[in-house]
Amino acid sequence: MRSFLLIAMLLIAAGSSGKENKDLMKAKYYYSHLAYSDAIPYFEKIADTLNDPIIYGLLGDCYRYTGNSGRAAIWYNKAVQLPGYDTATALKFGQVLMQLQRYDEAAKWLTEYSHARPAERRVANLIAGCEAAAQTMKQIPTGAVSLAEVNTDAAEFAPTLWRGQLVFTSDAVVDVKKKTDKWSGNAYYNLYMVPGDSKGHTGEELKPVVQEKAVNIKYHTGPATFSGDGRQMYYTRSRYNDKFFGKANTNTDSTVLLEIMVASGYDAKEGKFEKVTPFEYNSDRYTVAHPAISPGGGLLAFTATMPDGAGSSDLYICRKAGDVWAAPENAGAAINTEGDEVFPYWADDSTLFFSSDGHAGLGGLDIYKAQLNTQLNTFSVPVNMGNPINSSYDDVSLAMYADGRSTYLSSNRLAAKKGDNIYFYKREKIYVQINVKDSATNEPVSNVRFSLTSLAERHDTVAASGGSYFKQLHPEVAYEVYVKKEGYRALYFTVRATSTKEIDTIFKNVILCKHKDSTSMVVLPPVTLPVSFNQVVGIPQMNKVYEIGHFYFSFNTADLDTGARMVLDSLVDYLVQKPTMEIEIRAHTDCRGGDAYNLNLSKERSLAVVNYLASKGIARRRLKYIGLGMRQPKIKCATCEQCTEEQHYLNRVLEFRILKL
Repeated sequence: MRSFLLIAMLLIAAGSSGKENKDLMKAKYYYSHLAYSDAIPYFEKIADTLNDPIIYGLLGDCYRYTGNSGRAAIWYNKAVQLPGYDTATALKFGQVLMQLQRYDEAAKWLTEYSHARPAERRVANLIAGCEAAAQTMKQIPTGAVSLAEVNTDAAEFAPTLWRGQLVFTSDAVVDVKKKTDKWSGNAYYNLYMVPGDSKGHTGEELKPVVQEKAVNIKYHTGPATFSGDGRQMYYTRSRYNDKFFGKANTNTDSTVLLEIMVASGYDAKEGKFEKVTPFEYNSDRYTVAHPAISPGGGLLAFTATMPDGAGSSDLYICRKAGDVWAAPENAGAAINTEGDEVFPYWADDSTLFFSSDGHAGLGGLDIYKAQLNTQLNTFSVPVNMGNPINSSYDDVSLAMYADGRSTYLSSNRLAAKKGDNIYFYKREKIYVQINVKDSATNEPVSNVRFSLTSLAERHDTVAASGGSYFKQLHPEVAYEVYVKKEGYRALYFTVRATSTKEIDTIFKNVILCKHKDSTSMVVLPPVTLPVSFNQVVGIPQMNKVYEIGHFYFSFNTADLDTGARMVLDSLVDYLVQKPTMEIEIRAHTDCRGGDAYNLNLSKERSLAVVNYLASKGIARRRLKYIGLGMRQPKIKCATCEQCTEEQHYLNRVLEFRILKL
């Protein structure tokens, strides 16, 4: 992730002598002017010919700054194999290897770097992170992270909340005239917004936060933070000028600076701010960026590269003194390291979140939490937020809801969309309890063997002497469960670890049938494929409910067998003939199991049908689904225990309702 934009350009000193060839001159020119994507092909042409550790290191930098850790690792590795490599290259190589989760190799090169810088606290932290990361990644996540709908193949990052909107920074170009950033070849950043809610649902149509030219400069704009009343916006912008790329100068250092601007007096009717002024502590000597104002409005945290800082960039705190901000103070040794501390966020007036690559973590920038002691004016030791908020890549910026359970964040971890993306995190802890009983006696079955398998983990056969099994699950993950007991028919079913509660237990009541128990064998009607859904439906009517053939789900499963797919293929044919029709899939369960459990199971069943129809080419916008559980049984029994197996079977019906003709 290059979103923190705090790279100080160093004087390039290649080890070659004599007259430089044109490719090397161009490579160094583009590198020194932050045009990393443009520099790469020229470095590639001459790197192996020169076999110079400095050139290899610069090429590794280009790939690292443009988000290609794999290629960066290849060139850094070539650099450190040669005598005379820059010591800093070992550090960068170790950091890239951490992102690639090659923690043992990373620790080796970080240790190599530490020999030259034994007093550097950051390196000790990174080595400790390597030692703990593999185990941390295996732990059950504290919640679930999902990719927000708003993401494009451009970069989206640094979310914040404002007036019911999700505001973020992106280099997607939406009716904004932006120059091209030579760093990556993409447009410069701008501030956009979409509707967003506390359940992780966002709009997909990006709109600029404001259209004012004073805010939307040609170069980078964003990220932003807003005052509690929503009338002030503090935001980052670049200090580039139009002549920045006009003339090469490789004999002096060049630094890209950022500054904070304050837009005040927001008029909701006009959609504009009354005025835009610079933050009073901006500087033409160093970067001031990433503002975060506390909910109460009395604290402002930001990132700066002040010369008195501990590392590349530190966090600073300003306190409100009347109507002005007091001079910034360094956040202190508990927060700041020799690395980068960036993207602060106040959850309340004393809880600070921020990102750092200098504390013990999983790799790249991780998100940490620290408490401000307002009496002592010091911060507590930061706590890594762990998996899944953090990954081995760069994880930055929170936009947290008042419940503290749900938040948006951004990361450049691998995903279906390219580059930096916005994610939604929901904290939850889900357990499953499986109770097994005999179909004939209704008594618990002892010494049952269980196997739970998912993409997240596998728990092989485990014996439960009391016929009951209890386990914490990975949130929002589907598990295939296999229940086996000698003398009984084995049972397969699916458990999906999802809940509306922060802490919940899914109860599964399983009935095992003995092989010799003929009373447990229910003769069920065969699946009969309808000749045509045109005949089943006749003249379609809005909101009318129709059964989907004569297919019923088996007990305790959401699986689609061959018969089910045959029937659904007939429904696909019908929907192809009715291209404007929209339907709602409705699934039911029998009465066994709790209400919450049955609602989840029925929802799984209806979703399984929707997924199947979509896989056959039916547009998802035409398909809704709902789980009704046991609330609308086809056959009502006096008590659940009095229902026969056939009645239970008939209550597990699948239907559809016409929503639009």
